[in-house]
Amino acid sequence: MKIKAPKATGNYPDRFEDCQTAIEEVFVQLVVEATRAGWRHEEVLAAITSVADITAIALDTNGKADVEIRLLKLMKKK
Repeated sequence: MKIKAPKATGNYPDRFEDCQTAIEEVFVQLVVEATRAGWRHEEVLAAITSVADITAIALDTNGKADVEIRLLKLMKKK
């Protein structure tokens, strides 16, 4: 399934809402497919929330690690 691209490059006032709208159809389809497979709606939504949280933490941790690595490299050069 194709997800619509942002209406403009860079930041613009409704970018976050446009992102939500763009992924909504895919999200609903994921929930439908998971429930058809036998999972309850509550399980599916809880699992999606958990995966989103874990992914956000991992991305944040990786970003912090990248910054720390760059700082250590800069400190070694001095």
